Amino acid sequence: MVRQVWLFLLLLLVVTTGCSSQPTLSSWQRSISSYVRETGDGDPLVLRDMTLPENRPGFSVIGHHDTTASTDVNGLLLGHEQVGNRMWFVYLVGVVEKERVTDIRLAAVSMENGKTTWKRGKESEQALNMYRRYGLKQAKERFPNRKTPPPRYTGFPRPDDVFELTKANEKLVATHKASGARWELSLPRKER
Repeated sequence: MVRQVWLFLLLLLVVTTGCSSQPTLSSWQRSISSYVRETGDGDPLVLRDMTLPENRPGFSVIGHHDTTASTDVNGLLLGHEQVGNRMWFVYLVGVVEKERVTDIRLAAVSMENGKTTWKRGKESEQALNMYRRYGLKQAKERFPNRKTPPPRYTGFPRPDDVFELTKANEKLVATHKASGARWELSLPRKER
C-alpha cells in the first residue's frame, strides 16, 4: 500500500509539475487537493492515512530520487482543528533543498462542500534558525568527529522531533519542544 501511494505521488508530481521542476509549497498544496479528489473521492479524511517515512502522519512531494540534488516538501500532519464553522487539517510544512531545510511554516486546509480552502502562515526566519541550530547541536553531540552533519539532522522532519499544536481563538501555534521554535497561523473564525 505504501509503495502504491509513493508511486501515485511520483506520478502526480510528474504530471502536475513536469519532470524538470522541483516541488514548491504551492505544488504540495495542489498535490494534496488532487490526492483527496482522486483517492479519497473528495473526502479529506483520507489524509489521516498518509504517512511520511517512519510512519509519521503527513504528506510529501519528492522532487528527485537523489536527495543531494532534490527539493522536497514534507508536511507533518499535526492534527485537525475546528475554527469557526470549518474543520482544518493542520500541517507543519518544511521545504528541504539538497538535504537542508530552507523554510518551515504552518499550513491548513479545509475541504467542505466541494470547496478547498488553504491558509498558510508566514515564514519565520527566527524559528527556522532555532530549529536548524538545535539539529546541528544534536549532530555535534552524537557525531563529534564528523565534519558535516548527517542529513537526518539538517532536514525536516527529524525522527525525534516533537511538536505541540495549540489553539487560542483563531490562532494556531506549533512549537518544537526541544528548540523552542514556534510557527503561527491565523484562521478566520467566520466564513466570508
